Amino acid sequence: MNDLPNCWKCRFFRISWDARFPYECEAMNFKSQALPCLQVMSIDGRECQWFRYKTETDPSADTKDTTSGIKGNRIDHSA
Repeated sequence: MNDLPNCWKCRFFRISWDARFPYECEAMNFKSQALPCLQVMSIDGRECQWFRYKTETDPSADTKDTTSGIKGNRIDHSA
């Protein structure tokens, strides 16, 4: 399995409104034309130190939601 930082799986990664710089790193507060993890590697020579998995893609998080249905839409039957 590849453990290198991947912006698409990072909680700080955003798509920018700026067509010239479509990718954004919220942690380091910059926008770029290439994925931020690639920019960091090319400039600093190291892997991104801010990379954090999104909670739903974290391989170490084994918390499965066992509830069914749509979250947040609970019906109050007590009325």
